[in-house]
Amino acid sequence: MITHLRGELVRKDPTSAVIDVNGVGYEVAVSLTTCAELPEPGQRVEVLTHQYVREDRLELYGFTQARERELFQLLIGVSGIGPRLAQTILSGLTPAKLEDAIRSGRSQELKTIKGIGAKTAERVVLELREAMAPARVSAATAAAGSEGAPVASEAAMALAALGFSASAAARAAEKAVERLGPDASVQDVIRQALRER
Repeated sequence: MITHLRGELVRKDPTSAVIDVNGVGYEVAVSLTTCAELPEPGQRVEVLTHQYVREDRLELYGFTQARERELFQLLIGVSGIGPRLAQTILSGLTPAKLEDAIRSGRSQELKTIKGIGAKTAERVVLELREAMAPARVSAATAAAGSEGAPVASEAAMALAALGFSASAAARAAEKAVERLGPDASVQDVIRQALRER
């Protein structure tokens, strides 16, 4: 799994960039947000990546912000949203605006993006709203302060990668943190959630 690239930026355009890493050029698909944050060609750059593998292709998606990559991974977990459409969504709305629209249930903002119809926009809001709602932090997680929230968030992302829907992953991680307590590790929370599935 390729999780990041560090090297020289060879080329960038609104939808892709090429990064030379020790003589090997990697092409990564990028959103408009990431493209705007990339330096000029010829400069050193580091991007986080998501490797997408299908039997007929291998693609890399690049991000300058960890939160943008997290949102991308949540979006591709929504039924009917593939990596290209997720990248289009992240080009149409900044990560902060996308999170705000989902948390507030404003599916109409998603409908303004090319390729997103009413049903898809509503599905994104429905499936991801719970995963992003600050109110979903349980009493046990809140008691843990800033330590508990990242554990539950990391565990929820791992569970989503294991096949849980985004909302089910958030609920399972929250329940596991409540059961195990605020000092539980991410691995313990994931194991507990998998046992209770």
